[in-house]
Amino acid sequence: MMIKIGTYCSIFFVFFFASCKTLFKKSPYQTYVLALKNTGLDKTSMGKQWLSIGENVLIKPNGELKFPFREEIFFRQEKPVAIAYQIPYKKSSKIKFSISSAGQNGVFVDLFESLEAKKSLISEYIKDTSFIYENNRDEIIILRLQPQLLINEHVIVEIVDQPKLGFPVQNGKNADIKSFWGVDRENGLRKHEGIDIFNKRGTPILAVEDGIINNVKITNLGGKVVWQRIGLMGPSIYYAHLDSQLVTEGQRVRKGEVLGLMGNTGNAYSTSPHLHFGIYASGEAIDPIDYVFKKDSVPTKVKSESKYLGEELMVTDKEGVIPINVIAVSTNNITVRDYKGNIFQNDKLNISNQKIKLFADDDMKYFLDEPANNGIAIGKFEPTENYKVLGFVSSFIYLEQKNIKGWVLKK
Repeated sequence: MMIKIGTYCSIFFVFFFASCKTLFKKSPYQTYVLALKNTGLDKTSMGKQWLSIGENVLIKPNGELKFPFREEIFFRQEKPVAIAYQIPYKKSSKIKFSISSAGQNGVFVDLFESLEAKKSLISEYIKDTSFIYENNRDEIIILRLQPQLLINEHVIVEIVDQPKLGFPVQNGKNADIKSFWGVDRENGLRKHEGIDIFNKRGTPILAVEDGIINNVKITNLGGKVVWQRIGLMGPSIYYAHLDSQLVTEGQRVRKGEVLGLMGNTGNAYSTSPHLHFGIYASGEAIDPIDYVFKKDSVPTKVKSESKYLGEELMVTDKEGVIPINVIAVSTNNITVRDYKGNIFQNDKLNISNQKIKLFADDDMKYFLDEPANNGIAIGKFEPTENYKVLGFVSSFIYLEQKNIKGWVLKK
């Protein structure tokens, strides 16, 4: 599935079409929450955890993303977990999200327009999806991923930040941009209201987006110029110093279509051939560089710790040797859940190979779910039978016996 939210020409209509299901009826996530309540599962320990985690993860989402971003996640059925990403969106860009599930089940995918948003722009329960987010303002958007209760699921997410518009010169590179916004012109009498992209004379000049050609003329300043309007309420794009114009006024063009050929007409007659490229919104020029500057679009491989996805590991920290579960591994970080239920990111794992010479209290009869006197019994413990000590915290040790792991008081 591919969904595009927000465009210059019809942001309302595309948004309406893409999200009408969340405007006029409950989203898949909301429907599932209602089903948990109707069956009483919201009163169970697991149900309470699932609901709480889904809300709390939006309060402290992962904001340490570096684009292009890729992460692999393993959701374990016995430990409810949700993952959320905080993305600083810039109006000069578009964000592409790709989510795929390697297992038999899907995952709830919810995109929120802000930290305060109560309704999601996109809400699906799906195995595989891809969508693009665009808007005309800078903002924070939040993506949340969460499986259903008691489901194991391996999910891969990719988030790619791209310029909103195409590059206006065929086969052009960022290095071809030689003159930038705001540079003095005519001995400081005016400022440069655009960027200059250099290449060979006759190089094709391309439409940066779908639109209508609303002006084709020759001026003293720009020489042979083409003006393109993007959408009904969108900006005007200015292509100047062309050697030739290959479109006519009123012509509809598609992104990537040739509009003319590069030259040095107008006041650029004494310079090398180049395109002066400008963007005008609400009657004012804006810096176009971020709208066209090319960015990497292929995420690098995730860290090698992905081999531990879904596993429990013993790591050394200031408290002792503790169990953690590796929830997610990205190109930059490892997301883990500790024995307290806290979720956090590290750039590496301090895996313990320590041989622990501690013994269990002979009076202990049960494994506890946490290192606390009021911990819940999760299985029977036989102090006279063999067991393996895995870790320790304060007066408790974490051990394994007969395929059961838990906490007991140490001797």
